[in-house]
Amino acid sequence: MSEPVRPDTSPWHLLGACIRHWREDVRQLSQRELAKAALVDQGELSRWERGLGRPHSDHVRGIDNALGTGGHLIALRDLIAEIEEVRESGKDTNPPSRNEDDVERRAFLQFLTILSAGSGISASAVDALHSGLRQITGHAADNSMDDWEQIAWDYAQGVWTEPPGSRVADLTGDIRDLEQALLRTRDQGDRNTLLRVYAQLATFMALDLVEISGARAGWRSWRAARSAADVSGDRELRVWVRAIEASHSFYLRRLGSATDTLVGEALHLADGRPCHGLVEALKTRSRVLAAQGQTDLAHRALHDLREAHERLPSAVTDDHISVWGMPTASIQYAEAFVLIKLGDTTTAMPMLEQALATSPPEKVGGKANIGLLQAWGLVRDRDMAEGLSHALDVTTPLPVTAARRRIASELLASLPQQAKALPAAREFHELVRADRPAR
Repeated sequence: MSEPVRPDTSPWHLLGACIRHWREDVRQLSQRELAKAALVDQGELSRWERGLGRPHSDHVRGIDNALGTGGHLIALRDLIAEIEEVRESGKDTNPPSRNEDDVERRAFLQFLTILSAGSGISASAVDALHSGLRQITGHAADNSMDDWEQIAWDYAQGVWTEPPGSRVADLTGDIRDLEQALLRTRDQGDRNTLLRVYAQLATFMALDLVEISGARAGWRSWRAARSAADVSGDRELRVWVRAIEASHSFYLRRLGSATDTLVGEALHLADGRPCHGLVEALKTRSRVLAAQGQTDLAHRALHDLREAHERLPSAVTDDHISVWGMPTASIQYAEAFVLIKLGDTTTAMPMLEQALATSPPEKVGGKANIGLLQAWGLVRDRDMAEGLSHALDVTTPLPVTAARRRIASELLASLPQQAKALPAAREFHELVRADRPAR
């Protein structure tokens, strides 16, 4: 029996260990079976798995395809070859110390661990893998101001289209690197740019944290976002951060006057100027008033909401995907929530049909929220069986986010006492029973 592969011996041993792990533990293939499927020599495959040779990229591509690793083995092989080429060319004029070797080896092991598990690799893990670039080439792949703004924009594209909690690892790495960039930056204009990006990333982190780690972690991240936005001096960003936090404070039933305070601060900072954050704050204000039973004030807030939305630039209202967009469907959803709460399902239900029809398929969560509002409307119209059936159909396949949990609780509260004993009602209640006030 061959000696166990030591993945900490060298980068090529890491590649060998990775191939062997995928072959034995993931795909449960013999060396002969993999060699035949990948069209490589079995003896050479044995050497590569033991780190005794450097396989050509074409051979690794065959192995990658045979094992179904989605290009991960190819990427790892090419990276190792690139590092070896740089070192052998003599460009490594400052050889790394033993400690730096250990850091590099840990980075490779981190990469290998994730890769061997068959999981997606986060951006922070890739950054760790490239952590030795400065020692190898004398240059580091630092982000420019434009790079940081693009990073924030890229995240903004996925807030409403990617699964909640899916980006925490990436955000953690980017926020860490951004803090280091802020410590090194002296130019005030550049610092303001980085602070704006920091506020955005901290807000995106908060949105994920409240779904996977609880509300307390989210509030702390929002606090950091507010601080960064305030110091940056960007008025619209200050409004937006508070408005987004206010919206989630409402959905999470945050105790005390936190939601009202945040809405008030956002409206005060906006001072009537049309911006995304102003519209978001007015959406939450109308929900709060409806929840308090203040019908006239809630309708007034909806009037202000529509008026503010009409004043937004088309670049905002035409954006149906990113967090910076405020399409008509978003306003229809907000209005329908308020109207159903106030008992006006006749006006609300057609709005929801229109919102559902114009929402892009990528916004799976948003379309589910619209569907759950429709279920609530059916219950308010006393169509219990249809409403509960629709609610279960919409909610079962997806995580129960803060917004969906709040709508679900409203739906359950609207059920007559006798309907609460229905099997579908009990099933739906069990599905969303984690509904508790967020402190």
